[in-house]
Amino acid sequence: MKRPEEVNRIFTKSDDEVLQQSDVKLGSFEENKDKFIERFPQLADPFAEEWCEAISNARRILPDYASVANQSKETDALNTLIEKGANLYQTLLLYVRLAFPNDAMVLRIFGQHQYDAARKSQLKLPILLTTGYTQASKPEYKSALMGKGMKRAEIEALKLMADSIVNQGKMQEKAIKDRTLDKNERVTALNLVWAKMALVCQCAKLVFQNDATRYNLFLLSDGNNPTEKPDETPT
Repeated sequence: MKRPEEVNRIFTKSDDEVLQQSDVKLGSFEENKDKFIERFPQLADPFAEEWCEAISNARRILPDYASVANQSKETDALNTLIEKGANLYQTLLLYVRLAFPNDAMVLRIFGQHQYDAARKSQLKLPILLTTGYTQASKPEYKSALMGKGMKRAEIEALKLMADSIVNQGKMQEKAIKDRTLDKNERVTALNLVWAKMALVCQCAKLVFQNDATRYNLFLLSDGNNPTEKPDETPT
């Protein structure tokens, strides 16, 4: 099965510049619509209405910085949980050492040898916390840990924190995917705006070939260079 093509911009201007330029060109088009339609019937109604709607639709889509802000928020929340989870596991190890001094085997059972690799990992830390919870919940370890002062709530918190990190990781991944979806939707909408504007500007070269003032109204530039090739070919 053929892989779908990536959605790319057909212009190099900023999104805001495209929308602003399109507003101006649409206004000029509506003032001179009869002259356009005389030579290019395809520009008759509802072309102007569709162009206006395309601009409105593009403006309704959140800009990329809003998607980035949401992604950053979820990432910050995840990092905070990871830090809290690492501290919680360190608390567990402290009580393990107090309850079973100089017992390397017990530390290994609780996963202490995995801590350095897991302490900053959203994938490994939940596994380590769950391991700590499972071992700490066993009667032979639980009573010894609580006898040294570890709270029952701290033991339960190991599992709760593991679940929280996993769930927040899902939230972060969703934010990343949503940003990609938003980008594709935004670019598709802006490409439609640009294509309609470029079509009108290309047609204007013929419509106003003897009217320099109006001809200049419909000069279309993309960045610093004039756009000579239309995105649609008038027929």
